[in-house]
Amino acid sequence: MSATVRMGRRVLLPLVGVAMVLAVWEATVIAYALPAIVLPSPLAVVRALGELVRTREFWRDVMVSLLEFIAGFGIGGVLGIVAGLLIGESRRARLSATPIVESLRFVVPFAWIPLTILWFGTSWTGKVVLVGYAVFFVMLVSTARAMANVDPTLTRVGTMLGMGRVQLALRVHLRAAAPTVASAARAAAAIGLIAVVAAEYIGASAGLGLMITNAASSLATPVVIAGMIVIGLVGAAVSAAIGWVARTRLAAQ
Repeated sequence: MSATVRMGRRVLLPLVGVAMVLAVWEATVIAYALPAIVLPSPLAVVRALGELVRTREFWRDVMVSLLEFIAGFGIGGVLGIVAGLLIGESRRARLSATPIVESLRFVVPFAWIPLTILWFGTSWTGKVVLVGYAVFFVMLVSTARAMANVDPTLTRVGTMLGMGRVQLALRVHLRAAAPTVASAARAAAAIGLIAVVAAEYIGASAGLGLMITNAASSLATPVVIAGMIVIGLVGAAVSAAIGWVARTRLAAQ
């Protein structure tokens, strides 16, 4: 199969999937004669999105949500990997931390929203903390498990080469666990983006969540769906960026 045909399929098949969803959407609106306030047509949503992207407020909301997500993802991701590395390498750390980790990681980020609003108000700090919390436990658990499941042969080879415990952890175990950690990062990104938008629904001065909440209060359903589409596109772009970085960095090792 030629490269042109493969590339054509990669472009055409996603477009076919999008076209099918739009066709079912439009058919549902027509078949049930749904008013725009219940379910607007795809064209009405496209028009609403076109109007949004021409406003300064829309781009401000996008940037606020994105910056809150990036800051929280970076902090939670780094701390989660470091903690996972420590727990995966140290039996004492694993035994000490397991009860706390296993208890807190099941407390969903949304349960913390009232407290973050109480502590930080509607400032961006609360959203960053919430995203960091959501990302931290995903990265911690995934990193710890990946480190614990590294092939023992790699450890023996590293030991034979004279590596100490720290060198084994950073240069052998962490590199071997990198593909799993990268996959976990994409899952953590999805949870983190959901957390920041959900927090903006309840308390925020700007952001995509606030934009959707205001539109819903005004019964502007096309704007609500347009905002949902933007969130999906941002999430897909973040996931693709993480995947690209993982592929290029892992290939370089």
